[in-house]
Amino acid sequence: MYSKNYRFWWKFVFFFPLLVTSCGGDDVSTPEPATPVQPATPDEPDEPKQPDVPTADFLPLHVEGRFLVDENGTRKNLHGFAQTYSPWFNERGIRWTNYDVNGCLSYNQGLIDQIVAAGWKMSFVRIHMDPYWSNTPGQQTTGESDISAFSLSRFKQYLDEVFIPMAEYAISKKMYVVMRPPGVCPEVVAINGPYHNYLKRVWDYVAQHPKLKNNGYVLFELANEPVQICDDNGNPLDNWNGAFEDARGRQLQRFMQDIVNVIREKGCNNILLVPGLHYQMLYKTFARYPIEGTNIGYAVHCYPGWYNSGVEDNVSVTYNEFKQGWDDQIGPVARMAPVVVTEMDWAPKKYDASWGKAVTGTAGGTGFGANFMKIADETGNVSWLLFTSPEYLARYNDALPDGNEFLTDPEACPRPVYRKYLYYASQDYANLINSTN
Repeated sequence: MYSKNYRFWWKFVFFFPLLVTSCGGDDVSTPEPATPVQPATPDEPDEPKQPDVPTADFLPLHVEGRFLVDENGTRKNLHGFAQTYSPWFNERGIRWTNYDVNGCLSYNQGLIDQIVAAGWKMSFVRIHMDPYWSNTPGQQTTGESDISAFSLSRFKQYLDEVFIPMAEYAISKKMYVVMRPPGVCPEVVAINGPYHNYLKRVWDYVAQHPKLKNNGYVLFELANEPVQICDDNGNPLDNWNGAFEDARGRQLQRFMQDIVNVIREKGCNNILLVPGLHYQMLYKTFARYPIEGTNIGYAVHCYPGWYNSGVEDNVSVTYNEFKQGWDDQIGPVARMAPVVVTEMDWAPKKYDASWGKAVTGTAGGTGFGANFMKIADETGNVSWLLFTSPEYLARYNDALPDGNEFLTDPEACPRPVYRKYLYYASQDYANLINSTN
């Protein structure tokens, strides 16, 4: 969900219906401002599809029951960040532009170096195969859900030149990789509709790529933020009409299962992360209509105001309310498969530096951030990332005292998450999750 636009704000209205009058919508990108940062000079990316020398704490993953597990049988919950590779989202085009592959790789690999140097304990990165590269230059689109300019030949070229080199570089730094397809879903998707066929086309090619196929360091997130789904007659099934819940669940299972089947028919057994409806918020119907097959997980998004959680303007919302909303929607899939939260952040709105507007608060009390982390830990098989722009993470300095800036305020996400990631990287945490039922 890199295209934050008018449809994004619907995501925070958890208790109101989404009004849709057609099976499409316009997207107008409005990214948050970011303070420029000079990247470090990166190392050269590794060429092999796997790291040269796997280590005991960084081995290929698969799914066993409801956990991500490595080849030694060690359970893993991953913690990381996200990158997208368009000049606009790389500090508004001031770092590289004009399809400059070397500039893109230098900048984004440099950010990885700086994030590692800052002490962040990152174990995965979510890579957006941004449509900047795969869209035909000069062809006008209405936003990232508009696939009319998509070029498969360009996608193939820049998969090799940009996305795979970035994945290999992350893996060389002992980070697993979640790859998501170019763009975002339109307001309504349909089985065998244009966007469904587009996703199957993308994954059909990716699943055959020799550097990605059966690569246990690379997970595939099948789509980004489906909102509503149509019935077989093309009628949108209202997310908030309870009478449609069962029909929505059956349609969504069919929609996603078709994509899974396309990938598996190529002999590709990578871990697949399946999104839910309403911007990756609705999941409980997967308990009745689960995705069939092995190496299946679910890709969840979580922002302030979702799942009954608190926002900055309503800090009285408690942990108990948040936990109840999470258990209602995420609990059913977490009981049968690993969950990866592929978008989440928070900060007071005055900093204008995060997608989610909320405070950290107190675990077990009020506030969003501390309670999100508590709930993720209690669920036991939840991996998650910080969706804050990586140039901020690269500048973080934990030695600075608490202050009234985005990177030093404990009520904003970077400071508490940085310190939480240190705990997750400890042996105490590894022992804990490997003793979880």
